[in-house]
Amino acid sequence: MLETLFTWVTGLLYGHPLVGLFGAFVWGILSILLSPCHLASIPLIVGFVSRQEKLTTRRALRISLAIALGILATIGVIRVLTSLLGRLL
Repeated sequence: MLETLFTWVTGLLYGHPLVGLFGAFVWGILSILLSPCHLASIPLIVGFVSRQEKLTTRRALRISLAIALGILATIGVIRVLTSLLGRLL
């Protein structure tokens, strides 16, 4: 199943430039979501959320989204910093 998904996304990169841009975006999302480093954080998030008092589905979703967006923002900042350092060096 993953091989089919990877083949499909790779095929997007060879199409029209706008489709290629979409394919690159999808590859970027998949590289973050399927990274072993980030998969290891799932039990941490589940453990943190499950220990909250008065937990509703909405609150659990908000906490999970806050953690996920924090991780993505951190990765984005690191990406920008390494890009700038790469250009300077």
